[in-house]
Amino acid sequence: MTRNQNEIDQYLDDLITKAERDIDRLFAKRLKELLFQLSEMYHKYSIDKELTFTDLNKYNRFKKEMDLIANMINQDYKQLLQDIQSLMETQYVENYLRSTYVYEFEAQTTMGFGMPSAAIIRKAIENPIELLTLPKILEGNRDDLVRRISTDISQGLLAGEGYNDIANRIRKSTHFSAQKARRVARTEGHRSQVQGRIDSATRASKYTELKKMWDGTLDSRTRIAHRKLDGTVVEFNGVFKSPAGGIGTAPGLMFNAADDINCRCSVVFLVNGKKPEVRRARSEEDPIYQKKLADRIEKYMSDGLTHKQAEKKAKKDVRPPSLVIPYQSYEEYYKNRITG
Repeated sequence: MTRNQNEIDQYLDDLITKAERDIDRLFAKRLKELLFQLSEMYHKYSIDKELTFTDLNKYNRFKKEMDLIANMINQDYKQLLQDIQSLMETQYVENYLRSTYVYEFEAQTTMGFGMPSAAIIRKAIENPIELLTLPKILEGNRDDLVRRISTDISQGLLAGEGYNDIANRIRKSTHFSAQKARRVARTEGHRSQVQGRIDSATRASKYTELKKMWDGTLDSRTRIAHRKLDGTVVEFNGVFKSPAGGIGTAPGLMFNAADDINCRCSVVFLVNGKKPEVRRARSEEDPIYQKKLADRIEKYMSDGLTHKQAEKKAKKDVRPPSLVIPYQSYEEYYKNRITG
């Protein structure tokens, strides 16, 4: 039973990872077009191949260029909003329906589940905190990127920098915004994923006894607070209390940024007290993963990062493969890795 819940989580996490790759492609395309526009500014407004802010600012040129950039970035974020909303709906519905099958199979009873209505889905995935709704978050991120690009160009020119230096400024700002967008997609997708399981379990609880258990991801990236929560079982309507300060009904729903942002943990419902037999882990010793990780670290170090900075960044970009192991707590898993 619980193995199936883990398999559902893996399937849904893979969809989030695909969405992150799509976001990377969107921002890579935008960066390419921003750098082309920057080169056109030099082509149109430079004197003796040198562009100053005074020259760019004549005749309202800078504002016109920034209006073009702002419009392009606005279109990107409209697409981003649609894509993340679609991801959230998929995460909710897939987990709701797939978890339903697990509960019915384990309880050996039909529970009369059906497809949730569009209104129920929208209400379920909407963040109850107004300032943290997806449109508000993306609006702030969009405005921040436009401001950063404007600053990159104006300050770069005022400092006497050439095309390459300003291009590097824009490259860093765009990469930073892509990271923020990926974080939003993962955080909101994960929250919707967990909410789908909770809502299906709420209906199933009318037919069978359910308890819920915190299910962490077995790898070195799991935050310390969630390693300690791993395996914690509470009553169906109970709450989890995190050492990081959050209190909530499930991972991703702790109403605390230190717990919720980029959380990859899941909630597993135990039908009639039956505990898991197997669970997912990340194979960080996998040689292919280690090679990809080493290559990415080397790349980031060549960009000027320290080894520690490069390793931290690379581990966010390169994911170790999943494997299924006999059920054990995070502490048991960690000890087994050390003693090997």
